[in-house]
Amino acid sequence: MLTCTRVSSSALKSILVVDDDADTAESFAFVLKARGHTAESISDSRRVLEAVRRSNPHAVFLDIGMPHVDGFQLALALKREFPETFLVAITGHSSDLYRKRGRQSGFDAYVVKPIDAPMLESILKTLFGPAALR
Repeated sequence: MLTCTRVSSSALKSILVVDDDADTAESFAFVLKARGHTAESISDSRRVLEAVRRSNPHAVFLDIGMPHVDGFQLALALKREFPETFLVAITGHSSDLYRKRGRQSGFDAYVVKPIDAPMLESILKTLFGPAALR
């Protein structure tokens, strides 16, 4: 289940997708682009802060279980430096312990994989309002 608060509802957004599986990240970014958003994908967790500094996305869809720097650590760092950036945890872990740790780390939303088209539309609508759907 998606739980989050809504951000500004102005039209299309820039979104960064981070997943250590490059195919997953690229596919997700492709789907977001097909809906008219600007989307970038990254599969190396060590490059995330640099990418956010460069592109200043409205939202970051962030896998939790990654090598080098996990999603919880990245969320903490991102919220410190970019408190207005909306962070969405994308993970295969549905336990209450992971959800609690996600909230403590600064995630604004927590979504369990796999994400199908209706779930993605629900996420986008919840985050950005109906104008985010095409």
